[in-house]
Amino acid sequence: MVSTLDAGERAKLERRRQILSAAKAVFSEAGYHGASIHAIIERAQIARGTFYLYFESKAAVFDSILDQAMADLRARLHRIEVSDPTAPPPQVQLRQQVVATLEYIVNDRPLATLLLSAGHTPDVDASERLDLFFTEVRDLLGRALETGMEIGLVRKCQPELVAAAMLGMTRGVIELLVRSNDAASVDEVVSEMLLVALRGVLA
Repeated sequence: MVSTLDAGERAKLERRRQILSAAKAVFSEAGYHGASIHAIIERAQIARGTFYLYFESKAAVFDSILDQAMADLRARLHRIEVSDPTAPPPQVQLRQQVVATLEYIVNDRPLATLLLSAGHTPDVDASERLDLFFTEVRDLLGRALETGMEIGLVRKCQPELVAAAMLGMTRGVIELLVRSNDAASVDEVVSEMLLVALRGVLA
């Protein structure tokens, strides 16, 4: 039997998710500078007081969106298994992770649009927060490359430089997938990315 507390906690989590989803849509449509708490609560169909039960400001809900995105990305990226004989080949595991990561972002169009606004928003705080997000992604890629060198999947390289190049290409690919009606599927794009970017670093 589910306790009342459990049900209450689930309701709180669902309400928070509802606010984040509404805020993501508002930020993607109006940009950070043009977005307002009024627009977010209207989209979420909640009272202003309810919003402030969960977030103290527009900046706080923006930060939470990016924090959740980073947590979701980290959940899709993990160390490639090379010691387990039943695991798929390392190249297959790598491809699966790249596909899962791109699909997560591309399938969430408001999030993708928000992330693509980096460098284009006039709001300094939002710009700095987006820059921090991409710095974390670049660091994540760099550590993955270092691990790849350790296990012999990736040739010796400069992880920071290669991670920056990969991040730039990934942002360009996301923009293509999100904004072009004739764009290739994520699966096709990943095949091209691995040929273009990773063939040169695979051992």
